[in-house]
Amino acid sequence: MQESRRRANEKWLKANYEQISFRAPKGTKAKIKEAAAANDMSMAAYLQAAYKEKQLKKQKE
Repeated sequence: MQESRRRANEKWLKANYEQISFRAPKGTKAKIKEAAAANDMSMAAYLQAAYKEKQLKKQKE
């Protein structure tokens, strides 16, 4: 990949996305990864879907 393309990609990602990092008890990552795979999703997509589902449930209450 050309250097200019890499810089453009990084600029776009910085403008449109945030990176989230958190600590969890050992084994949690494997459980999330397994659950995501069972739903044919990436870990990121799975966590985002879980968050959205929780918010929708909260709105209905």
